[in-house]
Amino acid sequence: MAKTARILIVDDDPDFVEINKTILESHGYTVETADRPANAWEKVKNWMPDLICLDVMMPSGTEGFHFAYKVRSDTETRDIPILMITSIHDHSDFQFSPDQDGDFLPVEYFLEKPIKSDVLISHVELLLESGRAKKETKPDKGIGLKRD
Repeated sequence: MAKTARILIVDDDPDFVEINKTILESHGYTVETADRPANAWEKVKNWMPDLICLDVMMPSGTEGFHFAYKVRSDTETRDIPILMITSIHDHSDFQFSPDQDGDFLPVEYFLEKPIKSDVLISHVELLLESGRAKKETKPDKGIGLKRD
């Protein structure tokens, strides 16, 4: 029997977490959640997920970036792929993209909320297959319901 991939969702929005946990579980993934990086770090170290879905904006600002750098700086966790899913562009003047800022973003893909279930699943499958190897994005850059 094939191993079921373990996915950790780190986001402080309980509705977003519940919806996306349900979507991922309906596709056969085992999902754990954390509402803040402190809880997430404990789960990463003890549970060792195969993929992390991570928000940027949490209660004290851009905690998601700091958490991603922490994952990358630890020798045991640095190869876990990270899919960053956020609405930071809607809530701040902070602008970035993997195309322009890829060397500074410690994540494999960046998706903007809201995200359609098929976009989420396609990126999860791609990252689970390829790990930390970056792949070309789809023409819509994989950004949920939004377009450039």
